[in-house]
Amino acid sequence: MNANGAISYQWQPASGLSASNIANPVARPTTTTTYSVTAKDGIGCTIIDSVTVFFNAIGDGRLYQMPTAFTPNGDGLNDCFGISKWGANVEIELFDIYNRWGERVFTASSSNQCWDGRFKGKPQTGGNYLYILKVRSACGDIDKKGSILLIR
Repeated sequence: MNANGAISYQWQPASGLSASNIANPVARPTTTTTYSVTAKDGIGCTIIDSVTVFFNAIGDGRLYQMPTAFTPNGDGLNDCFGISKWGANVEIELFDIYNRWGERVFTASSSNQCWDGRFKGKPQTGGNYLYILKVRSACGDIDKKGSILLIR
């Protein structure tokens, strides 16, 4: 949030704010919250304004989608399976992909890394592979498990 043009600021309610007496506090409410700011200038004039910060519970990952299939055939379309489209502000705790025998064929530690359908340098056969993903984002923790279809 950002207020400007005054010398003092007071935000209400203070809960969910990084600070309640600065121009630009960071809001992290746990429910949708309307914040009001009272700003005073150098000659004592006061103005009050408000902003509503909407809360979306995305810890279940509904807003962070995973594809269900990919085609690592070198055509530049869907050649890699990963989370690079989620943005740079995600921190991977765990991102592993397993074949049908439970062998880990890929692991990542950065959102820029993705699986190209290879294991030990060899293209893997088409079929279903399982993934486990745990990330931290500015919007909360996201845990996902699922399958990806590698299409050859």
